[in-house]
This record gives sequence, structure tokens and C-alpha cells, in this order.
Amino acid sequence: MDFDITPYTEFRDALAQSGIKCGINGRHQVTVSVQDRAIWPDAGNSFWITVATGDWCLFTWVPVGYRIPAEADIPELCRRCMAIGGAAMHRVPDEIRDDFGLTELSDDELEIVYDAMDTAK
Repeated sequence: MDFDITPYTEFRDALAQSGIKCGINGRHQVTVSVQDRAIWPDAGNSFWITVATGDWCLFTWVPVGYRIPAEADIPELCRRCMAIGGAAMHRVPDEIRDDFGLTELSDDELEIVYDAMDTAK
């Protein structure tokens, strides 16, 4: 991997204590799941996060992206999202979105994140 994975490993370690698995891949992306194999959206709840732009963002597989405020407890956000069911969520539920102050990204903002993921070091 050609980027600093430190923020992701700290996050992964915090979630592992709750039985949540995180896979870090070369696209500056961390998948969040309880699956013990390759993570697929139709095989249980899962989503992914990134900090490629300098701001943490959470994405569903639809994809719908959300900016996570700097003061948010990201491991707790992920725990709450993982607790909502056995299928990949299409959108973060309104209650969780409001509790953590998530902001849905526009199409233009999504493109900025995707571009940053492809080029971030």
C-alpha cells in the first residue's frame, strides 16, 4: 500500500474488540463487516470508510456517501451501523445520521473522494 494506514489500523483495532472486522485495501478504503471471508454486500451488513480527503467519510454499497464530523466517535458509529441488521444498508438510518452529525455527500463531493482514493499517498 502506498499510503499511511495508521488511522485505519487504530480504527480497526478499536472495532476488533467488538468482533467487527475491517479490511484495508489499496484504494484507501476500509471495509467494515462481521464476515469471516471476502466481504460482499449481499452476505451480511457491511459498508466502507475512507479518510483519503483528510475528512472521514462512510459509504454504503449503493453508493451513498456521508461526511463524518471530526468530533464523531467513528468506532461507535460503526458499531451502531453494524447493529442494524444482517444485510448491507442502502442508507445510514436517519437516527444514526442525526446522532453522529453525518452529512450526505453530493455527486460532486463523491467524485472528489473517489479521485482522492485513487491518488492518495
